[in-house]
Amino acid sequence: MPWLREAVDRMTALADEQQRPVPGLVPRIALRLAESPVSGPGRLAGEGTIGQILDDLAQLHRLGAGTVVLDPFNGDPGETHHPEAAWYALAAVSARARHLGEKS
Repeated sequence: MPWLREAVDRMTALADEQQRPVPGLVPRIALRLAESPVSGPGRLAGEGTIGQILDDLAQLHRLGAGTVVLDPFNGDPGETHHPEAAWYALAAVSARARHLGEKS
């Protein structure tokens, strides 16, 4: 997420220049859980295996995000009639993130 690092750096510089506090970073990212790794330049943050998503969350945390909104909506209104897949993805990522947090 080099583009976000640059944006955070610009935001910090502007806040310093104006002698204002740096605004909080609370990104909203996709949540597209996949069984195999997603690669390529078009991969969104939050898209891929649980490991890839956890890595994305760690990168966002290092950029200063204390909260990240995971958005499981893929754009098809019909998926709202069967929210179980979204619940599963959210629960799976949450459980793994908590497990990692307990290890450190």
